[in-house]
Amino acid sequence: MGGPGSGTRWDKKGIVEDHPRLDVRKLRREHGIKPGDWMTVQYEWQGQQIAQEVHFDWTPCNYGGRRFWFICMICGRRVAVINLKLKYFACRHCHDLTYRCSQEADSRFNKFFQNYNGSGGGEDLPFYFLKGYTTRRMKREERLKKELARRPRGRPPKIADGPQGNLH
Repeated sequence: MGGPGSGTRWDKKGIVEDHPRLDVRKLRREHGIKPGDWMTVQYEWQGQQIAQEVHFDWTPCNYGGRRFWFICMICGRRVAVINLKLKYFACRHCHDLTYRCSQEADSRFNKFFQNYNGSGGGEDLPFYFLKGYTTRRMKREERLKKELARRPRGRPPKIADGPQGNLH
């Protein structure tokens, strides 16, 4: 009990912030890369010297100028940042990485629902905690519920009309 990795969820994705990264915007500012350029990144990984070619692309901006991108070596996607994981730099999608803030938001959301009804599901939650409800919809639903509560229930009373007892 309490050994290495205890308390760790193995089904969670890796976190972008925990891996070394290269940002094309920073390289552009500091080293003045140009369209069609490529560079060789050299680094050491587990005692082994690695040399990886990194290619650049660009797209025109709406009001002039160019936006620079890395080309991911695995999927070919244009990305601004590539991360080092398992020996090579690639985009976060290929490395199956996510941002820390998104994992924290998921854990807060799940904790809230567990505290609300003890089961972790949303079956007993008020309608306004369900996804897609806005404040306006919430107020409208509450107003309709109050209006329905004020109405009398059951059939309307029978009203006799005149001596014959004709009903309307």
